[in-house]
Amino acid sequence: MKKAYIDPQKCDRSPFCPAKRVCPVGAITQDRAGIFGGGISKVDEDKCVGCGKCVNYCPARAITMK
Repeated sequence: MKKAYIDPQKCDRSPFCPAKRVCPVGAITQDRAGIFGGGISKVDEDKCVGCGKCVNYCPARAITMK
């Protein structure tokens, strides 16, 4: 089964990550960096169900399915 992958080179580190908010199973998390948060987002492969919603919502196009 395909799982979401976030390219850390493309991730814009937005503290308001829309891909994180749209994930139905909470598989996307984000490291805290600075006052407003906004670290690199990561995918928990154990939680990811491969729905692909996050791919469509990432404004930086940093998420692909692998």
